[in-house]
Amino acid sequence: MLSISGERSLLCAIAPPGIGHIDPVHSLTFRSVATLSLFTAGCLSTTFDFWIKTTGNPRFRNNLAKFLPLIQSNESELVPRFAILNCLTTHYTQLWAEVFNFDFTNQRWSQPDNPRLPQDFFSKLTPTWQRHCALRTDYSRRMALVEIDVLVAQALGLTLDELLLIYRVQFPVMQGYERDTWFDMNGRIIFTNSKGLVGVGLPRKGSRSTTDVTISYPDGRSKTSKFGWDDIRQMQEDGSLPAGSTITTTVIDDTQPGGPQIRTRCYTAPFALASREADYRVAWDYFKNHGGTN
Repeated sequence: MLSISGERSLLCAIAPPGIGHIDPVHSLTFRSVATLSLFTAGCLSTTFDFWIKTTGNPRFRNNLAKFLPLIQSNESELVPRFAILNCLTTHYTQLWAEVFNFDFTNQRWSQPDNPRLPQDFFSKLTPTWQRHCALRTDYSRRMALVEIDVLVAQALGLTLDELLLIYRVQFPVMQGYERDTWFDMNGRIIFTNSKGLVGVGLPRKGSRSTTDVTISYPDGRSKTSKFGWDDIRQMQEDGSLPAGSTITTTVIDDTQPGGPQIRTRCYTAPFALASREADYRVAWDYFKNHGGTN
């Protein structure tokens, strides 16, 4: 059963060997990792998700799964982006080894001058999986999904205007989140209104119950208070938060074995929004005119 009205309806994951699941999850197997890679790349796209949403049918297993297409073009750009999004841990070492080829290292971002993207990321990829073979920042993972959206739309013969219309009409929740999700210079989310990312970044308002936040300026000065995102944003807008300033706070992390631990989170100014529509336009021209490799 799918959430037709949610931010995304078609939600997929690659299960490594030995993983099981309960009945409400629907799983597919593939004869080759090439087919797995291309089908998964399609399922990550808003185009596939758009089709699911427009049916109004929440029953994926019986009525929808057999109708999704297999993308058979743009493979040289889609497979690397599929791999760097999905091969996050050692459980995917075998999958990485099977899909990797040295063309991965020739890939480039569609925005080669964007300072929030690791521009040397692709050139450092290796045949043997290691931690840096996966995208680790919020911004870079978002950009890989944006580029997959464009590549899948192009493979299906859509136009840029059609892709933009798909986004505008069927993804209002995603649009609302994008209008108030802010990234630091290292690609980390400092604030988001996303209900799926509770606890990520700073709270909107600081209070006595929130964690102390320290602002450190490039000239060596610092100040600590119960700052919230609204305070930080106001400082940036009135010019009192210069580029290179850092915002530091702590969070309690209870996601790892061994119990809760205190983690330090640091964000570097300036902070900015991202526009999916603007990014679609740039990526569309890039892949249409230059392809994903030099």
